[in-house]
Amino acid sequence: MSSWMVVAMMVVSGAIMAFQAPINAALRGHVGTFESSLISFCIGTLALIAIVAATREGNLSHVRNVSWWQLLGGLIGAIFVTTTLLAAPKIGVTGMIVAALAGQMTAALLIDQFGWLGVTRKPVDFHRVAGLALLVVSVALINWNSWKRA
Repeated sequence: MSSWMVVAMMVVSGAIMAFQAPINAALRGHVGTFESSLISFCIGTLALIAIVAATREGNLSHVRNVSWWQLLGGLIGAIFVTTTLLAAPKIGVTGMIVAALAGQMTAALLIDQFGWLGVTRKPVDFHRVAGLALLVVSVALINWNSWKRA
């Protein structure tokens, strides 16, 4: 699969994610904060059970051979989903997405720079730092009115 195809898939995936927070925030109004996160993860879990059952590509029994930190993805997802459903009504979906993206970009640069979590090192260069700086400016500009009202 070409790099452009992967980028396009991530753009589409990111676009879909923009819908997640307002959907979960609306659900939150009916069932509660953590309850809406739980429902979201249960629906996702059911979808993944169906996909795993249909594809049978991996081996779930090998999970007992992984390091403890390799199991943190679900916890990170739960934190992210819960904070997005709290943030979206407060600062808007755009403000929430750009703030989350700035945090992701900062952590990603560090992960790439130091090769944390087993990824191949990709040193930070001027273009990556400039991209992060522009993203930080975007966070400020997009959330400016929310900050003024606070």
